Amino acid sequence: MRRANSLIAVLFLDMDSFKQINDRHGHLVGDQLLRAVAMRLQDAIRASDTVGRLGGDEFVVVLERVTSPECVATIADNLRTALSAPIDLDGTVLQVTPSIGIALYPADGDDGRQLIRCADDAMYVAKSAGGNRIHFRQVASARDS
Repeated sequence: MRRANSLIAVLFLDMDSFKQINDRHGHLVGDQLLRAVAMRLQDAIRASDTVGRLGGDEFVVVLERVTSPECVATIADNLRTALSAPIDLDGTVLQVTPSIGIALYPADGDDGRQLIRCADDAMYVAKSAGGNRIHFRQVASARDS
C-alpha cells in the first residue's frame, strides 16, 4: 500500500439533515437525492480515485497519490462545495451539506478497514461541531474548516 512520496486519503462523508429530508419528502426523493450526491462526488474526483456508498447517506472517497494533507483538504473542500449546491429533483429543490472525516495512510492506519474507521471517527467530530465541516483524524495534520 505504501507509495513513494505520496499519501492515500480516505474521506468518510455523511449528509447532514438527510434523515429529515427523507422523512419530509419520502424515500423516493431520498433515493433520488442520494443518486445525485453520488454523481456529484464522481464528477468532482479524478478518474484514478474511487467513490462508493457504504449505506444510507454515507459515502467513502479514496484519493490515491496525493502529495500532502493540504492537497487533501483542498479536494475535500471542493467536494463540500459541490455537494452543498442546490439539487433540483423534478421541481423539488433540496440542499444538503456533508460532514467529512479524513484519514491518511500511513499516519492513521495501514489497511482499508482501519482507515475507514479512523475517517468515520473524524466525520463524527465534524458532525458534532455542527456539520458541513471537514476534520482530519490525525492531530498532526489537523485542519478543521
